[in-house]
Amino acid sequence: MAGTLMASAGPGTWVSQAAVPADGATTAASRIYGVEIVKEGGGVGDLQTQSVRCPQRKVPIGGGAEASFGYTPWGHDIQLVTSAPLVEGGQPVGWRASALKFASPGMTLTTYAVCAYPPSGYQIVQSPVTPSPKNTLTTLSCPAGKVALGGGGEAIGADSWLSKSYPTPVSGTAQPTQWALGTAGWDMTTAVVHAVCTDPVYALTVTRFNTASESPYGGLLKCPAGTVVAGGGASANGPAASLISSRPAKAAETGSRDGWWAQGSDDLQSSNIDLYVMCTEPV
Repeated sequence: MAGTLMASAGPGTWVSQAAVPADGATTAASRIYGVEIVKEGGGVGDLQTQSVRCPQRKVPIGGGAEASFGYTPWGHDIQLVTSAPLVEGGQPVGWRASALKFASPGMTLTTYAVCAYPPSGYQIVQSPVTPSPKNTLTTLSCPAGKVALGGGGEAIGADSWLSKSYPTPVSGTAQPTQWALGTAGWDMTTAVVHAVCTDPVYALTVTRFNTASESPYGGLLKCPAGTVVAGGGASANGPAASLISSRPAKAAETGSRDGWWAQGSDDLQSSNIDLYVMCTEPV
């Protein structure tokens, strides 16, 4: 699927490290300068949008969110509905998120933005509102020659939520050129996909790791030593799986290296989750 221009300006399996996009374009790789993570948290109501802004002169290259409440969630107690770039007046300024719960305790949401000085070729593209049947995947491609450094989306429809949001493809030796989104819900849902696109990134690594446990399942996937987190995502895999969390984590929080933290949930113990982390050299 092609998009419309919105704005411009632990243990794991190594999957991709390259300086060219999947289509073989030869655009010179660029560095990402001044990467930092900002966040905003607090109590929210169902589907209430929370947002966080990047520091002045910086733009969102990725982002995520985490929903929580008074006890360990199970099944469809709580789930993310939106995790996407915040664009105001045609300018990318941060990240936004929302969540939904089917349980009684109050809900806390924390929204994260991975911010940097605008990379070469930076732009955000968005899909039209697209039908998103359960257990299907919607992908959004960056313009030719560009890579998907970040992305997200929103589930639209009564009692619908996000189950997947991650970069793709992540095999071979090429950087991802698409962002993938999956939704679930009790009825037919629609979705909007967002991709943060840039010129190919110097020394970008993309790592994927699959894990399963009793719900909620997930964990922390760390960056290689000497790199910083630039983005990431997750795919909760199950008949009606939901994402509870998919967000960056800094070394000060993990106790060692930067990484990407994600959790999913479902009614079935056989469900599992793919974790993705995108990392680059600090500049």
